[in-house]
Amino acid sequence: MSGMTQAVMRSSNLALVMRKVADHSGRISRADIAHQLGMTRSTVSRLVDDLIDGGLVAEGTASGTGRGRPAVPLSLRRGTALGLGLQVGVGRLSAVLVDLDGTVEATAETMTDVPKLGLAASVEELQRLSGQVLGSLPEGGHLIGAFAAIPGLLDVRSGRVVRAPNLGWDGESLGAHWTLTHEGGRVPLAAANDATCAAVTVMRSDPDSSFLLLCGDVGIGGALCRDGTLVLGEHGWSGELGHICVDPRGVPCRCGSIGCMETIVSLPALLSASRQPSLEAYRRALTNGDERAEAVLRRTVGALGIGLGAAMNVWDVSTIRLCCYFAELEPWLREPLTRQLMGRVVWGRKAHIDVGALPALPLRPAIGAGLIALGPVVKDPDSFLTRGAA
Repeated sequence: MSGMTQAVMRSSNLALVMRKVADHSGRISRADIAHQLGMTRSTVSRLVDDLIDGGLVAEGTASGTGRGRPAVPLSLRRGTALGLGLQVGVGRLSAVLVDLDGTVEATAETMTDVPKLGLAASVEELQRLSGQVLGSLPEGGHLIGAFAAIPGLLDVRSGRVVRAPNLGWDGESLGAHWTLTHEGGRVPLAAANDATCAAVTVMRSDPDSSFLLLCGDVGIGGALCRDGTLVLGEHGWSGELGHICVDPRGVPCRCGSIGCMETIVSLPALLSASRQPSLEAYRRALTNGDERAEAVLRRTVGALGIGLGAAMNVWDVSTIRLCCYFAELEPWLREPLTRQLMGRVVWGRKAHIDVGALPALPLRPAIGAGLIALGPVVKDPDSFLTRGAA
């Protein structure tokens, strides 16, 4: 029994050390980990050696100008464990091969009318794209699994699509059509909301952050991260910012409700109201002082103020990160939206509200999906090391 207890303890400690390296890759040493986890340096050193021998962690070059032994930074090692991230959009299907450190090794995508294509044919196309990126799997690399980012609500246990108004896949299951194999074995597939997956990518570069993510395209999505942890809700369906009612007398939404924020601030709604053919054209109109474009912007800011203000009052989060098309409009949105939020959030004039844009990264949800697929390696590295040894 004591031997089993020691084995379980070692496995648990190995996961703790791996988590620290994953969260602070390239910026943490053995001594740092020992201090933060309250372990002895010798214990941490043995665990780090196991992770290095297993190809999951690499040591950098010693640095330090103070007294004592220079610190040697630890980082996630590339080329050993990789995840397959898939992204479904209304007009695009994408696949990426993501390394353990978040590096994208390969991408493939198809521009298509996904609702018209249907779920079965879309999954077939995703498998074809997956085969393309898997051709770039490094020698000696292991595919851990596949994960899909979907614009909708999913049952995380069954993989069934609960609601996806912009796709028309309600009640269908991705897994029922997924048959991808690799190296003689079936590749498991799971899925989550695309905004949730995008937030995972954001957290990789800022692991202890708190923010409310707002994503905008045909639909509007969101995700809440608090102190480096995603707040998913009872069913994993939190963050549906686009379906907060901002106009009870408004127009019908595809979700079946009335006056959802999505009906006003989605990209199609914005372009239709401004009579502009593209986001680029709308940005030019704003730059040139077009009155209709400016009126649409004011309406958009008003709707965002109502929706985001409600979310901030409920969740007590002060940092808003704009993604997708909202990020491209940030120069026009930031100041008026901040003013709106200061007036609508009950504590808005008592604490700083930070509205900012994320850098352009169209495949952010797919990358996050690939990182989620790699989650088991970070959560239980001992199982990976054991499998590798076998």
